[in-house]
Amino acid sequence: MSSKVDLLVLGATGVSGRQTTRYLAQPHGSSFTLAIAARSRKKLDDLVKEYSLPSTIQTWVVDVTDSQQVEQAVKNAKVVLNTVGPFYRWGTPVVRACAENGVHYVDLTGEPYWVKEIIDEYDQIATKTGAIIVPACGMDSLPSDISVYVANKALKAASALSASPLQIESSITSWHFDGLVSYGSFSTMMTALELVPKSMMNESRRPYYLSPVSGRLPPGPRLLYKLSIPNTLDTHIGGIFVMKNANQAIVERSWGIFEHNASTANVDNTQAYSEAKRLQYGSRMVYDEFATKKSAFAAILASLGMLSMALLAFRPIRWLAKRAGPQEGTGFSNGTLEKGKLKIVNVTKAEGPDIQAVVTLEGKGDPGYLLSPIMMADCALTLLFDASSLSMIARRGGILTPATAFGNVIVERMQKNPRFNWTCEVVRDGKVNGTVVEGRKDV
Repeated sequence: MSSKVDLLVLGATGVSGRQTTRYLAQPHGSSFTLAIAARSRKKLDDLVKEYSLPSTIQTWVVDVTDSQQVEQAVKNAKVVLNTVGPFYRWGTPVVRACAENGVHYVDLTGEPYWVKEIIDEYDQIATKTGAIIVPACGMDSLPSDISVYVANKALKAASALSASPLQIESSITSWHFDGLVSYGSFSTMMTALELVPKSMMNESRRPYYLSPVSGRLPPGPRLLYKLSIPNTLDTHIGGIFVMKNANQAIVERSWGIFEHNASTANVDNTQAYSEAKRLQYGSRMVYDEFATKKSAFAAILASLGMLSMALLAFRPIRWLAKRAGPQEGTGFSNGTLEKGKLKIVNVTKAEGPDIQAVVTLEGKGDPGYLLSPIMMADCALTLLFDASSLSMIARRGGILTPATAFGNVIVERMQKNPRFNWTCEVVRDGKVNGTVVEGRKDV
């Protein structure tokens, strides 16, 4: 390791790590130093040649199973981007090193049972050292989490002149995406079934599993979901979303952190109290989401397919799945990854009056293996360049979420990227009452 760097990408030669490296190697307006790390020197050298990476990007050999190597690497970085999963198997030593050394951290996990582990073990340590640790900064679970944050911001703005700011009653997100499945994602699912204790898996499905406080029970899974989009004739139809449990857990943690912060804020500290009330979603909020389908029949079929995944608990079924699923070493070309797309629509309803916020995020490229690494990289750049603009909650450090760590700052950064487009409108009594996030005209 030649010298200290601003950003360190772990697992740089994997599917997600390659795209993270590719993105960070592009110009970003502000200069920063970058190191990419993996177990194999040869694979690192091949990656440098393939992407014609400049000599200013350092290459480090780091095995995440070697705690000394991890410690040394982390100490030489300001922000760590971890793409080495499954995180339940490989992620904890990296988080430990970051928390203990005051180094900021982001990753792509979609494993709530692992997030619970690192909260319990390292949240207080990270708060003491000032390390901002943010798991789930990719497709799992940034879009879901940030869309609710943006909706709340819009509702608060719509009631700015009122003595009682609007609170959220319900929030639901419809997901539409065209994308691929890699060996890494498949391996994470198999790890959950084979290595994670059954009691831990069952507990991870409990509402408010990651939240510091409990709230109103959310609706249970349904075979068929329907969501009417305000001020349009559109109705989104869908079924159970494979990442609903992970995303819901992160959104509920954001809700809980904001709720706890508001209930404990010192009224004599005007700035802190005002921020806490502005960020608070509302004590009665419930969150849900689903994957859109073209018809009710397709939606029900998809939901039944998701429910049938319980059969993977049986070893013979897992054996067949491993034979048929993605194999280790398989990857995707850049051209293939460009073909995917993502669109989410979140409808958040206020308590009381007929006021709703409609938040949309569109993305160009494969959601899981192109857009997801870019989202995470933008989160890392936010920690590096925009830390002073983050909320007081974020600046305290700890195990946070995309919404509690980055808030609107990540929306502003993503909006500068032509791959993404955020929009937000407030609909009052069926009519658009205001546009809070103006989408780009080139999308």
